[in-house]
Amino acid sequence: MNEQITKILDEMPAAPSWLYYRRAAGQLRALAASGANIFANGFKVAFTGSFTMEPVSEYAIVEAARQDIGLDVYVAPYGQFSREMLDTQSGLYAFKPDLTFLMVEPTAAGTDQETADHMVSLAHHWSSAGNGTLLVCTFAAPPDWPLHLLASTARERLQKANQYLIKALANDPRIQILDLDALAAYFGYVNAFSPQMLAMARVPFSEAFLKLLGQKIGSCVKAVKGLSAKCLVLDCDNTLWGGIIGEDGLDGIALGPDSPGREFVEFQKAILELYEQGVILAINSKNNEADVLEVLRRHPHMLLREKHFAALVVNWQSKADNMNALAQELNISLDSMVFADDNPVERQLLRQMLPQVKILDLPANPALYAQTLRQTDFFTKASLSEEDRQRGAMYAAQRQRTQLQQSSVSLEDFLKSLEMVCSIRKAEAKDVKRAAQLTQRTNQFNLTTRRYTEAEIAAMLPDKRRAVYVLGLKDKFGDNGTVGLAIVNKQTESWRIDTFLMSCRVIGRQAEDALVDRICRDAQLSNVKQLTAEYLKTPKNALAADFWDKMNFIKTSLDEKTSQYKCDLERYAPKEFKYLKLISINQN
Repeated sequence: MNEQITKILDEMPAAPSWLYYRRAAGQLRALAASGANIFANGFKVAFTGSFTMEPVSEYAIVEAARQDIGLDVYVAPYGQFSREMLDTQSGLYAFKPDLTFLMVEPTAAGTDQETADHMVSLAHHWSSAGNGTLLVCTFAAPPDWPLHLLASTARERLQKANQYLIKALANDPRIQILDLDALAAYFGYVNAFSPQMLAMARVPFSEAFLKLLGQKIGSCVKAVKGLSAKCLVLDCDNTLWGGIIGEDGLDGIALGPDSPGREFVEFQKAILELYEQGVILAINSKNNEADVLEVLRRHPHMLLREKHFAALVVNWQSKADNMNALAQELNISLDSMVFADDNPVERQLLRQMLPQVKILDLPANPALYAQTLRQTDFFTKASLSEEDRQRGAMYAAQRQRTQLQQSSVSLEDFLKSLEMVCSIRKAEAKDVKRAAQLTQRTNQFNLTTRRYTEAEIAAMLPDKRRAVYVLGLKDKFGDNGTVGLAIVNKQTESWRIDTFLMSCRVIGRQAEDALVDRICRDAQLSNVKQLTAEYLKTPKNALAADFWDKMNFIKTSLDEKTSQYKCDLERYAPKEFKYLKLISINQN
């Protein structure tokens, strides 16, 4: 993190009031306005709602800065949320934010249901004309009457209105729901609201809740922009179970329905929740491999089994060396990995040796492990694709492929034995989530590394000037899912490949060649004479540096960071792929 940002944040007291947040936010904005490139990631975020939004934006700026995220914010005038959302000439539309937050009190425009209807109408209008992604907040219910026997009917009305909001906006990829009511419930309704803040600043929330809301907004930015980690790497002894397996044996470790074993079972439950959301699991442990495998395979209370882990590195080497080995085996970058270890010495050593890896600081009390994991935003996501749900099984199949490749006498023998079926088609609405994920999370075999949100991908599909291709690959071990993406900008006589990427799991199996061939064939059918492409160098995509050369594209220009290419389609001969059964759908 930039030293100037660190200084501003360090000057804040341990429990800062809103005034400290206001001052720090002002300093951060002034620093950014000076032209200093101080943040690793920067985004334009707009705030509009029925109450004073400045405090919300100020807490968001500071809490996002703690995560090295810079927010350039626009705050709509007080009480003007309807006009701002409806008028395409308003400051909101002129700002062109990456994300827009809409927060409305339930009584701001009539009854709860009327307000919900109004918000849905505003959201749909914005979806047709706005920029980026809209996050619509649910209504946060005020505290109930704690000493009354009968519950207030207000909560039931608000819950119905919230359910209506969620359902009415569920199918628009440009709109996300921020469940503000769930956040207030987690924090405690009586602590989330503040009559003093409402009277003083026309904002209904307490200063403590505004801090949590600022953190939530930072998480939303990370989720929508695909900045989340991919892999949770776990130690074993005193992390996945209590005790030391090499000394205590299978029957002696703490793992079961009663304390001190229950704490570790609860931690594994939380880990499984991440696994079901597509987070890759791996083990990095100083241990005897046979002992660890015995626990994974035989312990009756072990929830995480060998099949849940994409890779296991169990030896007596340094955990930093092992982390590098895991990253290489899984074909992911170190900054996509989170390490969880009970030993603070091991955590600090990894921080020093591999600062790219994120560290989950487990507390001394294992009873708090699960809570600690659930309170992080390392793995936050805006939505789940089908590939997310199946990722664990996909990585288990990948281990089988690796074993087959190691036993094959040649690459040709390996490719033939896979029995691959490759499908290439134009993207549809059902592909939007996965397509956005691929642009946001693929680094190594990504020719241009342009990032797109779900909203931006969705806007491309009906655009006749764009073509979005998705590629799926199956083999005898299972379905890899959607693993390739290309975005093409179309003109009359020339097409340009804006984005071309593939999951590293399938590189070298001819699928990437087949995708290029499909684009070339479509361009020929449209009487296009030339196809252009480029390679934009990044710190992570050296693997793809010579791809267009291998595809026999002609290099037209070269500088330190960019290589430009072209393909003369009048001379292009369509290819055949010996080891792929190719299914090409909705071809031009």
